[in-house]
Amino acid sequence: MRIGFNFTRSEVLPIANKLLNDGHIDYYEILIDNFLHLDPHELLATIKCPVSFHIMRSRFLENDRESLSQMAEQIRYHAHILKPIYISDHLASFSCNGQNLSFLSEIDYRNRKVLIEKASWWQEQIGEKLFLENFPSILDGGFEAPEFFSDLRREVGTGLLFDISNAVCSEINCGASTESWISEANETRHFHVGSYEPSVSDPNVMIDTHGTEISVETLSFLSDLRSSLCHSETTITYERDRNVEYDSIVQDITRIRQQLTLQKNAVK
Repeated sequence: MRIGFNFTRSEVLPIANKLLNDGHIDYYEILIDNFLHLDPHELLATIKCPVSFHIMRSRFLENDRESLSQMAEQIRYHAHILKPIYISDHLASFSCNGQNLSFLSEIDYRNRKVLIEKASWWQEQIGEKLFLENFPSILDGGFEAPEFFSDLRREVGTGLLFDISNAVCSEINCGASTESWISEANETRHFHVGSYEPSVSDPNVMIDTHGTEISVETLSFLSDLRSSLCHSETTITYERDRNVEYDSIVQDITRIRQQLTLQKNAVK
């Protein structure tokens, strides 16, 4: 198993490098949207470890195909040079009735035919298997999502980028059991883990924030997934977008390793 660190902007690179050099992580997951304007050869010379690509704002369910094709061409070129471990994207809504949303929203899984067709087309444009991330559900989507991701895997061949903490959010918010994800989690080798916090508008709702240390509930679910995670091809990316503090991140990564009964630097 390999543990990675997601960074979204170049200012975080010094901390990412220290995590790497001190043996706490094995790869970087880069928010590729923020780096497509750079020469991938320069990135290759700067980044001294394997990478994966996480796409944030393709908006492939909503964007026009011409814009998506142009973005995919850039991603393919960067992938040709940097050879990412995997490429992932978000299965989410970025707008409603033509208006951009301040926060991502969960899709309506009942629009199955349209969603599957768009996911299939986008994966073809990317040019390799695409891993799609599950959403921290608030409403009934939490009960529908596992089956929909299963349909995507079987019919389109996409993979699941399983966000462990998002599944915990779904259980807290709407009662959709984390156990409902275990079957699909066993089918993937790529995972995310981060933190969540109460929404400002409704403290009873947990939202994905990546701003604090991971929760006890997330650590507990990690234990349930041990058989999936403790595999030589598995990746688990730790996310921290706010309060990017080295000691706090190291503490979290150490807790992850301890929960999975791994020794530091024992990842193969």
